[in-house]
Amino acid sequence: MTASKHLRKSLYLFSVLFIAACQPSPINESAITDTEAETADTPLIITSDSVTMTPEHILSIKPSRYQPSLGLQGNIEPIKQTTFVAVHPIRIEETLVSEGQWVEKGTPLLVFRRVGTASKAEGLKKPEQDNVESNDVNKTNPEDAQNSGANSAQAAPDADIAVVRKTDSESDKTLEAKSAINTDSNTSTSQDADINTAKQDAPYNSITIHASFSGRVESLSANAGQQLAAREPLLQISDETKLHFMATLPIQAKPQLSVGQTVNFTAEGISDKFTGQVSKLVSTSQPKKLLVYVNVIDNEVSRDKLLPNMKVTGRVNYGQIDVGTIVPKHALHDVDLTELQNPPYMPLQPLTANVWIIGQDQRLTRQPIEVVEYDPTTQQYLIAGVSNDSLICLADLPVDSKGKKVIVS
Repeated sequence: MTASKHLRKSLYLFSVLFIAACQPSPINESAITDTEAETADTPLIITSDSVTMTPEHILSIKPSRYQPSLGLQGNIEPIKQTTFVAVHPIRIEETLVSEGQWVEKGTPLLVFRRVGTASKAEGLKKPEQDNVESNDVNKTNPEDAQNSGANSAQAAPDADIAVVRKTDSESDKTLEAKSAINTDSNTSTSQDADINTAKQDAPYNSITIHASFSGRVESLSANAGQQLAAREPLLQISDETKLHFMATLPIQAKPQLSVGQTVNFTAEGISDKFTGQVSKLVSTSQPKKLLVYVNVIDNEVSRDKLLPNMKVTGRVNYGQIDVGTIVPKHALHDVDLTELQNPPYMPLQPLTANVWIIGQDQRLTRQPIEVVEYDPTTQQYLIAGVSNDSLICLADLPVDSKGKKVIVS
């Protein structure tokens, strides 16, 4: 009897193992999804005049409201930044400040004396950059002086120091010239001058450079007893309490922007959000670009957190609320969407792609659109440029499908 019970238990276990072995593998939902996606792409029949597809290939318009905006990216810089450059060979007699020191406006910085002889026509060329102020304009080239702006003062050709000053002026002038030469050692320096010097026909007297605004001394390369060749930089002063950044956009973006618009931005490596205002728009001719200057709003959030050379990324809103269309990734063609996979999930500059549109005449058109935003939760994309009475074809069709009639099987 015991042997009979043992036999029945053995048969029961064998039956259980046999049934378990015959059961199908667990369902893989992702595999089914992939299979369905492949099936949706398979039953396409393309002829010389038509494309036959299933309803799964056709997407109805799914509207979604959004605020149009432009992305801005740049590096934080002081609004006021001055670099002193030797025009002629000079000898440093005394350095009165140290690198990293904060100085007030009018503070003596260093004393030097010109060495050797210099031609009256000698001087530095105007720096070829936007938003620069210099006192090195040559008298022998009046056309350049005229082009630098009506309020510019022409500097004497025997100036000893060129002052290259980057500012965020509201003026459209890109170059300004200011005289920094006194007629004798007893006269006081003019309001905008940075240098006290002497007559050219007098012996080379000692010359003192003063700070033209309050700021921090940077890149100090002048030491007492040192002799510097012409065009050598001496030092730089930056006012790090007032900051801005500059972004470059396509010239087509100019109608959407204006001075005073609010810019919300973040800085690399900082979780805080900062605010700025568009301070100036400058168009360049070669190549055609738009330079957008954004002044940082000085408040408790930005103070002591934003520093020069920090990379920042922001956005500026424009226009009224618009309506776009939500589509999956495979509806978009001829575009690299990598940029949208990270926050803020919006492109810095307009991102163009192509979609297949089925018109009311049931004919296919390949239409350019703008990709506005990516939603990582739904893995869908918001696009602009498709009318509400259209249908979107999700199939990846050959380019020559344009104009062919759609037949739904």
